[in-house]
Amino acid sequence: MSNEADPISMMVYPKPDGTWWVRITDAQGNVEDKGPTSWKGEGTFFSHGLNSVVSWRPKGYAYQAWQETGDGAYTAVLHRQASWFG
Repeated sequence: MSNEADPISMMVYPKPDGTWWVRITDAQGNVEDKGPTSWKGEGTFFSHGLNSVVSWRPKGYAYQAWQETGDGAYTAVLHRQASWFG
């Protein structure tokens, strides 16, 4: 992950085999990290799936809101937290 203050995005999406994956991209669209989550699609993303994504959030970054993309995926823009923030 770069040390620049550019925002990055985080997407959670279902694969055809039923697993849910997370993908983190930098401001230029380059994939920084990706892999499966522990969420199996049970319940809603906001009540169950979000818990499986927290550990993927890059250190020093925070998101304000997640949005459903319309194709079953969820996305959020992450911004670097101020250095004085917890």
